Amino acid sequence: MPAARKKTAPKKAPSTVRTKTESNEKSAPRVTLRDIAEKLGVSRMTVSLALRDDVHVAKSTKRKVLAMSRKLGFRADPKVAKLMSDLARLRRTPGYQGEIAFLTSSQSEFAWKESYHFFGCFRGAEKRGLELGYRLTPFWTRDPQFEKKRLSSILFARGIQGIIIAPLAVDVAGVADPVLDLDWKRFCLVHLGATLLRPELNLVRHNHFHGMRHSLDRLESHGYRRIGFAIVESGDILSSRLWTAAYLHWRNRRGMDADLPGFVYPWGAFSEDRFCDWIRDHKLDAVVTMQGDLYPAIKRIQKSLSRHVGFSVLDHPGDKSPFSGIEQNAAEHGQVAVDQLVHAMNHNLTGLPRQPLQTLIQGRWHEASSTRKLPGHHPPPPRERIKLLRDHF
Repeated sequence: MPAARKKTAPKKAPSTVRTKTESNEKSAPRVTLRDIAEKLGVSRMTVSLALRDDVHVAKSTKRKVLAMSRKLGFRADPKVAKLMSDLARLRRTPGYQGEIAFLTSSQSEFAWKESYHFFGCFRGAEKRGLELGYRLTPFWTRDPQFEKKRLSSILFARGIQGIIIAPLAVDVAGVADPVLDLDWKRFCLVHLGATLLRPELNLVRHNHFHGMRHSLDRLESHGYRRIGFAIVESGDILSSRLWTAAYLHWRNRRGMDADLPGFVYPWGAFSEDRFCDWIRDHKLDAVVTMQGDLYPAIKRIQKSLSRHVGFSVLDHPGDKSPFSGIEQNAAEHGQVAVDQLVHAMNHNLTGLPRQPLQTLIQGRWHEASSTRKLPGHHPPPPRERIKLLRDHF
């Protein structure tokens, strides 16, 4: 009789029950930089830099960050790690040096692009930056996300060391307004246009005194003699009153202090009637100004007086403009600003300068239809016949 087969127990299927440790790892939320930062009472950026062994973080802080990251079980997000790796590879691309911030403060984010001068400064800086391996990025300082010094943190997190401060909007010029609430010591800085009075930074600006003198010389060479100066109050302040100083000096040397009072008016409060009365009462044959929008009033007063009145601007708005005046070479301002900024970054000259430097850019005369050679004009008095300065004291 055959031996009975021994019954064998059926094989159990592999268990699908996870261990407690495996289950916790799967369900526990991922530890983030914020978690580590909150435990240690430091910023997320400090944690990020410490984990990357950045030289700007103290060794003691690095040890605390590393210990806390191990304790909490921190593991880098692979997607973020790949993104940072790609960014690092981009920065290692031959020729690429980094990013420069171009800070604007206009009433709306892109209003600065409507200004011939502001946009010209940006384009010049952008061109020079690319030549040196830097990308120029505009930042609108009035953006709500930049409140309470967050702008400094964001720029620093992006690895931006150099900042160009564009000419300020009229309503914030003259002070370090909250829209410019920066952590100055972190960055290399250059200011365009002399509109920021505090703090004092290295500065690139137009030579306003020379611009006014050059305008008056050219107008006189055309035969104009009774030349009036019209300016909005804020424009006088933003030019550090250098246009006014040059005009008053010229007027005094011509012996016309009493004859040619200037026309000064508040921003947004121009009166065409008062302007025309000023031209008529003082028998002006030309007007020099910063404001090109006064030209329609000039055209109307010419019809009223049945004679020509010359018109010259102190910041010429481009080749298509009908105005004669001074081309301030805005692109050159931007290029020089980048050169100075790159020098500062290469030498790690961060923070406010002990001795702020000013670089003056000369303008050039642009002839257009708003001025002309007057018939029968005579050349201006030679400089030898004008009273010497000592004769006025």
